Amino acid sequence: MAYRSFATHPLALAEGFESQRTPAPQPEQARFGPLELKVIALAEADPVASIGPPRRLHRFFERWFGFKLPNPLADERLEALRRFAVLARVTGGRLPAEEVKHFLTAGFSLLQARALQRRASAR
Repeated sequence: MAYRSFATHPLALAEGFESQRTPAPQPEQARFGPLELKVIALAEADPVASIGPPRRLHRFFERWFGFKLPNPLADERLEALRRFAVLARVTGGRLPAEEVKHFLTAGFSLLQARALQRRASAR
């Protein structure tokens, strides 16, 4: 009985099955994990005041008017991502070099920084 290899079938390739051919090298892409994508989505609604330390005026508004500013994230790396995403959204992607440097020292790549900046400038 003969067996047919479906490894080179277009549907098999589209769904990520391994083929016998080696795929062409892809350019490096800026990829975020599922948790990082959730942080980016949450940062779209955060105000600029959420990235700084709480001030007396903020506490006054929270107490008297019921405004609640988002708390910083417990993970420093994810907080750096949230901060960068908020700043990129507010500035239209034009961030100072020091903010990009802070983002890179948190463990993200320059491609990820540029992807967030392009996303913010496209809006």
